[in-house]
Amino acid sequence: MAKNSVDAYGASGKTNLLFFDPDQLVLVTDVASPLYDPRVDLPVNEDLARNIDFHGVLQPISVVKNTETGETEVAVGRQRVKAARLANEWRRTRGEQPIQVPAQVYRGDRRTALTAIIGENELREADTPLGRAEKMRRVMAIGYSETELATIFGCSAATVHATLALLDCCADVRKAVENARINVTHARQLSKLPPAQQREKVRELVAAGANVAGHARARAQREALGERVPRMRSRKEIVHELELSSGERAAALRWVLNLQQEGGE
Repeated sequence: MAKNSVDAYGASGKTNLLFFDPDQLVLVTDVASPLYDPRVDLPVNEDLARNIDFHGVLQPISVVKNTETGETEVAVGRQRVKAARLANEWRRTRGEQPIQVPAQVYRGDRRTALTAIIGENELREADTPLGRAEKMRRVMAIGYSETELATIFGCSAATVHATLALLDCCADVRKAVENARINVTHARQLSKLPPAQQREKVRELVAAGANVAGHARARAQREALGERVPRMRSRKEIVHELELSSGERAAALRWVLNLQQEGGE
């Protein structure tokens, strides 16, 4: 005779999960409600939506029944619900079955729901860059591409490539990234160097960013890497640079070209 799930897993007990169409769940926008969280107004995280489209919603949300309206309101998990709605738009366009959101009933006092929201969002410990890189390596080892990893990890393919480069770096570079003294993009560039040169260069980068912050730090570390970008004055120079650029820099260069076209060269 088959065991029930409690016996099979050696659990102490179980609760029932509920499943919802995300469009039927209510995201509270009334600032006077104990369920209100200003992050409800954040734009939908498309990386999360792609991940949900790929995997479904893996972590259940928490819901509360509003006894006055009869509606089911989200206590914890607003961003998952919003991302699931977007993922379902994509799935309907492809003619695929929409995703449902698993949920558990929030058992705490409605008046203190805010403390649960804070605990859910503030007390999590993010993975380290090196830990993330190792997970990416393991996922690639079972046959996934960098593009698929970007969906799974909720980031761009460029971030996947830069993060994986950490695994080719010496210990000094890895430690600098883990301590947030340089970023993964720096590490990707250093990974192309022999270990001795990596150690020398990372010391220069850490020293360059030691007493500055923000844009000043980024600029100092770019210069330490020898990335001083020459000023471009002619349209021909800008077009040439655009051909070699991508992302935000390419967008900025296209904006400059449009200004030149309107104002003349």
